[in-house]
Amino acid sequence: MKNKKGLSQVVTTLIIILLVLVAIGIIWGVVSNLLDKSKGTIESSTKCMDIDVKATKVVDNSDGSFDVTLTRTANGEDISGVKVVIYSNNSLNTEVIDVAYAIAQLETSIQQANSTTYENGFPAGSKVAKIDVTPYFTDDSGVDQLCSVTASKEF
Repeated sequence: MKNKKGLSQVVTTLIIILLVLVAIGIIWGVVSNLLDKSKGTIESSTKCMDIDVKATKVVDNSDGSFDVTLTRTANGEDISGVKVVIYSNNSLNTEVIDVAYAIAQLETSIQQANSTTYENGFPAGSKVAKIDVTPYFTDDSGVDQLCSVTASKEF
């Protein structure tokens, strides 16, 4: 009879150890899933930290296109392009234009941004008042990942 009581304690200890291992496995599954989902966001955020692209000049060509002069500092990784938001002086008209040109470090580039909204530039009496430039990367799945860093310039 004494041997059965000792065996019972060993079985109980083994069951407790197995339950702890199962609980650790379940918790690890949940935590690793959360980490995998956040991985892409963290990678794109760290890529964007040192990127500095600014618009130094914008010219409304009055034909539905804008010549945007973009400059970039020597910091950061390669980018896929920039999203340009052009605001008019009456604040009723804005234009979002994708400049899919990879601006290299220390480069100054004049890019023509074609309007999809205004066939002949901004409406009469409107002028370009402000421009926002947001760089972006294209991830492995082909989706544009916008940087949270936006450079603004008022004219």
